[in-house]
Amino acid sequence: MNRSHTIVIILLMALSLTAGGCIFKTQKVAVPPQNKALESRIQNKLKNDPLTAPWEIRPHVDGATVTLTGLVDQEKERQRAEELARSVVGEFRKVNNQLLLTIEVILDNSIVAKLKTDLITDPTTRMATIDVKSYKGVVTLNGEVVSAEQKREAERLAQSIAGVRQIENRLKVQG
Repeated sequence: MNRSHTIVIILLMALSLTAGGCIFKTQKVAVPPQNKALESRIQNKLKNDPLTAPWEIRPHVDGATVTLTGLVDQEKERQRAEELARSVVGEFRKVNNQLLLTIEVILDNSIVAKLKTDLITDPTTRMATIDVKSYKGVVTLNGEVVSAEQKREAERLAQSIAGVRQIENRLKVQG
């Protein structure tokens, strides 16, 4: 009697598990497409949109982040590229819009050219080896100078240029 009782309990448990399995629907978990496939889909959207098609915009997918790099002429093109990328990847990924506006690049190039000219023609800094970079109006000065005076003068020259918003003076004084 004990043995038959155990068999009945096992059968009832098996039946309840089977019945319970029929009640619950299986849900498919969405697996994000491969990074290259996503990049290709974003690129196709960008190339087929009249605002973004003329520009060389590069999408890069890394984990949960899509990064857009390249150059566009206007802010509306920059925003449209982000919208198109988001329409492909949805809200489960972050879109990191690193697109530059042509005016920013032109401004940065003119800042660098002007500052290099000023550094070469200034009697205090002409002999110094200074690397100049500008990104969105933020000028970075790198290299070695022989005196604190050269370091200060390089920064002063950078501050005097129109379009410079900020200066990162990383110049090292020798000695």
